[in-house]
Amino acid sequence: MMSYHEIFFLVLAFLAEVLGTLSGVSSSSLFVPIAVLFESIQLTLVLTACLHVIGNTTRTFMYWKHIDWKLTLQFGIPSIVMTGLGAQISSYLPKNLFSIILGFFLISISLVFWMMKDSTPNASRSVSYFGGGLSGFLTGAVGSGGAFRSLALSAFNLTPLTFIATSTLIDFGGDVLRLQIYLQKGYLDKTHYFYVPALMVVAFFANWLAKKWLQRINQQVFRKIVLAFVFGAGLISLFTGFISLLKS
Repeated sequence: MMSYHEIFFLVLAFLAEVLGTLSGVSSSSLFVPIAVLFESIQLTLVLTACLHVIGNTTRTFMYWKHIDWKLTLQFGIPSIVMTGLGAQISSYLPKNLFSIILGFFLISISLVFWMMKDSTPNASRSVSYFGGGLSGFLTGAVGSGGAFRSLALSAFNLTPLTFIATSTLIDFGGDVLRLQIYLQKGYLDKTHYFYVPALMVVAFFANWLAKKWLQRINQQVFRKIVLAFVFGAGLISLFTGFISLLKS
C-alpha cells in the first residue's frame, strides 16, 4: 500500500500535468520544486522524465496536426544536445542555489514580457536556438526548463494548440535522452518501479482533461496564462530553493 507522501506525489504530478499543458509551461516547472520536498532530487528527476516521456507521447498523438515542424527543428536540435549535457552534470550542481537563481530569472523575465503587453520580442532563429539550448540545459540539469522554453516560444505568437504541439515535440527528444542517462546513473531503484504505471494513468487522464479546456482558450488569453504560470513557477523555484538552503 502506498504511503501518504507517495499518493501526494502522484496527485501533484496530475495537477502539474494538467496545469502545465493548459499554460504551455512544462509540468516540471510546477512539479519539480515541490516534489523535491518529498523525494530525493535524483528520484524526482527520473520520475519527472518518465512523466514527460509518457505525457509528451500522449500529447504528440493528440496534437499531431498542429505541430510547427520548422520551429520544432530550430528549438529541438540545440535542446536535445544541451539536455544531454545538463543530465550528465546533474549530480554535481548545487540544486538549492540553482533554484534560487532560476526563480529570480523567471520572475524577472515574465514581468518584462507582461509589461510589454501584446508586443513580443522579434522572433528569429537566434531566439529559437538560444531558447532551445538553455531550456534543454536546465531540463537536463535540474529537471525544469520548460518555463524558459515557453517564454522563448511566446515570441512567435503561436495559437494555443500549435504552441502546445510544438513545445511537446521539442521537449520529447530531450526527455528520452535524459531519462536514459538518469537510469544509467541509477536514479530509479526497484522499490520505486510502481510509480511508472501510476504515472502512465496520471499522464493520460491529465492530458485528456487539459485538451477539453484548451480548445476554449483564445491566443491572447493563452499568452497571459503562460506568463502567469512562468511567474508562479519562478516563485515556487525561489521558495523551495531557499527552503532547501536553510535545511542544508
